[in-house]
Amino acid sequence: MKIDAVAKQFNVSTATIRYYEREGLLGPINRVNGIRQFASSDLERIDFILCVKECGMTLAQIKHFLAIYQKGDDTIEERLTILQDQLVQSEEKVNQLKRSIQHLKTKIEDVKQLM
Repeated sequence: MKIDAVAKQFNVSTATIRYYEREGLLGPINRVNGIRQFASSDLERIDFILCVKECGMTLAQIKHFLAIYQKGDDTIEERLTILQDQLVQSEEKVNQLKRSIQHLKTKIEDVKQLM
């Protein structure tokens, strides 16, 4: 799969994918005549990066996670801890957002009562 198709699939720019590659988040992408050809493992890596990034993980944290992942099974406990910590942080953000949404709904109702 070429970079344009990958960018479209994940709804990101080709520049974003190139940036991830430059930063070492993606391993060396196979090239045919200089054109990137993404394998299914590359797509899985991009999916992971975008998922944890959406959950609030920084690129530095993602890079660290991927680096220890490459070290193999000796890092399973550390990887599990990182993912669990990120899950807790993400759930806290969701709960805060729910409270904010409820507050907005209350304010909307208050304003409607004044009309």
